[in-house]
Amino acid sequence: MRRLLLPLAVATALTLTGCTGSDDAPPAAASSTATSAPTLGPTATAESTPTATAEPSAAEAAEAASADADPAAARDPAGAAVAIALRATDLPAGWTVQANPLGEGTAIADNPSLDGICDQRFGSEVHRTSKQPVVAVDPAGAAQLSSEAISYDTAEAASSAVRELVAAFSSCPPDTYTFQPAPSAEGLAEMSVVFQYQLADGTTQVVVAQAVGQVLSVLIGDDPAITTAAGRAIATRMSALPAAAIGG
Repeated sequence: MRRLLLPLAVATALTLTGCTGSDDAPPAAASSTATSAPTLGPTATAESTPTATAEPSAAEAAEAASADADPAAARDPAGAAVAIALRATDLPAGWTVQANPLGEGTAIADNPSLDGICDQRFGSEVHRTSKQPVVAVDPAGAAQLSSEAISYDTAEAASSAVRELVAAFSSCPPDTYTFQPAPSAEGLAEMSVVFQYQLADGTTQVVVAQAVGQVLSVLIGDDPAITTAAGRAIATRMSALPAAAIGG
């Protein structure tokens, strides 16, 4: 296992496991930020809310498909992404999820996942083949955690997205992001990264990203314990994915 070299300020706040690849390969990026709900994508800010929208019937269908998806039965990367999408059982009792699938006819190329984090471009974005955006809602009805399960055309593209994520956060402006010691990555996939930082408005957020084969899971939440616990639950499903379904 080899760790990526990071600027000291980020390295001390980052828990990183399983990131491999050539030392001269450009790392990759991911997206974040929130308060009413942390969000993925270039428009995320401390005031942002989930940007994906869908008719209730489409959202309900996506939630049901994910909740019922057996990771061991996945046949392809898109099906694997459905199986590892955030579900209510990954969260504390009383929490629910709201799926925000792409609208009918919406091209994935027009709906970024990681592109724009800390003003960085993600080369892996063009290799996405599907995405499952899901928001976690607490018992009071407040959105507390945003997520995406993403499939890529190759396993290298998925792992590149993790490296790009590290690179993007390494370049975040220090007056906006103050990095803190990250929660443990124990129980996550081998290729995983965990960040914790405080935004300029005082909001603390945690990012958990992990890749297996051709799929990537990214979580962004305000509660470190809940966010990492959800990440571990997703990692368990990731471990059950058939190698043949995710480019293994």
